Amino acid sequence: MKVYNRSAITISYKAPFVDWNNQLTPDFQMDAGMLGESKTYLTKEDFEDANQQIKKYFKTIFELELEGIWTDENDWPQKRDFKTFCEWFHFEVSDWVVDLGNQPLIGDDL
Repeated sequence: MKVYNRSAITISYKAPFVDWNNQLTPDFQMDAGMLGESKTYLTKEDFEDANQQIKKYFKTIFELELEGIWTDENDWPQKRDFKTFCEWFHFEVSDWVVDLGNQPLIGDDL
């Protein structure tokens, strides 16, 4: 077991994100099953307030998720504030990251 000096923000889609995707990509529809899938972003470990942590990174996460679907920013929602982020995504902040796998990590800078 390896413990990493990272915190994590895990997000999953809410209906407004799925609806936005489906308007832009009618040939690649997300279905309701996508609402339960999640992605995790690692962040610095040093934080004491989960709300402060999510507010620091929400814009980056929001834009990465939008770009993963559609690269033309003109079609992105105009309002990308914290309130809209909360309407489009469920999120959870964790201050503990443990690797239970036995394979080496692979990454760009490892």
